[in-house]
Amino acid sequence: MLIENKEVIMGIVKGYDGSRHAPTAKVASKVKKQGHKKERVFANRIDGDVIKGTKKPDVIKDECRYSVKGAKTNIQMFLLSFGKSENAYGSDNPVYKYQKAAYNHRKFKFDNNKMIDTKLFSKFLSAAKITAEWLRNKNNFRFVLEKVLTDDYDANKLVVLKEIDQDALIYDMREVVDLWVNSNYEVHVTDGAKIVVTCEGYGEIFYLETRGSKGKIGSMNHGCRAPEFYSFLQENLNYEVIPK
Repeated sequence: MLIENKEVIMGIVKGYDGSRHAPTAKVASKVKKQGHKKERVFANRIDGDVIKGTKKPDVIKDECRYSVKGAKTNIQMFLLSFGKSENAYGSDNPVYKYQKAAYNHRKFKFDNNKMIDTKLFSKFLSAAKITAEWLRNKNNFRFVLEKVLTDDYDANKLVVLKEIDQDALIYDMREVVDLWVNSNYEVHVTDGAKIVVTCEGYGEIFYLETRGSKGKIGSMNHGCRAPEFYSFLQENLNYEVIPK
């Protein structure tokens, strides 16, 4: 979305609704249920138990808590509603300010038949750039990853189970976070104010993206591209294999 290339009328322009790419609620629900099934499959393999996590069910056995990932395209690590963002990050944190600016922009767009207030969008884009700069500090990037991927290491193992009839790969969660943080990652901001983290040779390994649909206005997805993420881990870390 390039605001500069649109005809501006009193600071309001026509915006794209995103409907061509957004999954329907039915599809999203189906994917979520499939993910939960993978937790049960993995739990059965290790004689563990599925427990309700902060963001999604995890598997627990003895001293280990496993976060199971198996999405084909995108991994949603954490979907944070705007109403809970200040408590999660703090009012002075750039990530909260980014989400607040996103909420203001997307709420106007939703309430005004997809029209965009260019001033609100400009503030949104500016907040994205400030947050991107903040994430270039490795300590700040670590802070976000530990919060959304591990629940501050309540989940100390990460499991990749792409299909229920395939082997499961188990990684140490601290090694996963260390790999991400210590890679030569770069942080970018798209024309639409999405924040994207890339790593040379692997592409997009993390992103922050806000939503504008009914019931989700201003919600922020902390996620990554699944194929890139799986390759990034498997080619750089040791892992344990739990056979199918």
